Amino acid sequence: MLTLVPFALYSIAAVLIVRAALRGEESSPKLALLAALLAVISHSWLLFGVIRHEQGYALTIADSASLVGWVIGATTLIALPFAGLRAIPAVLLVLAGLLGLRADWPRAFREVVPPAWELKAHIALSMLAFGWLAIGAVLVVLCAIADRRLRKRQPLGWTRILPSLERMERLLFAALAWGFVALSASLFTGLFFVHDPRAQHLSHLLTLSAAAWALFAVLLYGRWRWGWRGRKALRFTLGGFGALALAYFGSKFVLEVVLGRHWG
Repeated sequence: MLTLVPFALYSIAAVLIVRAALRGEESSPKLALLAALLAVISHSWLLFGVIRHEQGYALTIADSASLVGWVIGATTLIALPFAGLRAIPAVLLVLAGLLGLRADWPRAFREVVPPAWELKAHIALSMLAFGWLAIGAVLVVLCAIADRRLRKRQPLGWTRILPSLERMERLLFAALAWGFVALSASLFTGLFFVHDPRAQHLSHLLTLSAAAWALFAVLLYGRWRWGWRGRKALRFTLGGFGALALAYFGSKFVLEVVLGRHWG
């Protein structure tokens, strides 16, 4: 039941932001900022209590999903005071709340991570990368929907509470750039403890992560060199994010749930 507290606070903040956007306000109301702050604090407290272990940190698939949700929620909280975001923070806060609901699920398998700085840095960077690239995936879908309506000259409908397409594209590539930097650092820190990928059950993780890194690298270069946007951005972003999701959550699901094993 405790997971409902951050979810409820995230939802309250999202509702307040949508109401403000419907009124044509460019900035999020202060009450929404307070609700989002309390949501992130309660989410942090819940997560720390769940993953903290005597021998280090115990991470399951549910814990990892909740950590990604926390990154999305905390990033959105930092961005809330800036004007011009309109209803985008509402979408992201709801996503953070939904991912946060997975915290404190029954733990049939607990992979205890020793408190070595290399592993802690790798896990932190991995979660940052996944969270920021998840924000990019959400934004590219919103951009595609808005672009489609504009091209077909359809009524804006609910997309009228979103920022302009140009503004969303700038936010999209900012999220992708930060996510790419974190992903690069995550792969680098992984070199400190990956000695035998097969023995450590990391072959698929490394291959898919490298594929995701390559897709995002090509997209960002294409954006810088040729101004890529639209369908190219959609395909590369969703392809890279899908590869990254399979790399971590897919591999972890097979190991934990199907095989009853763990990395390392």
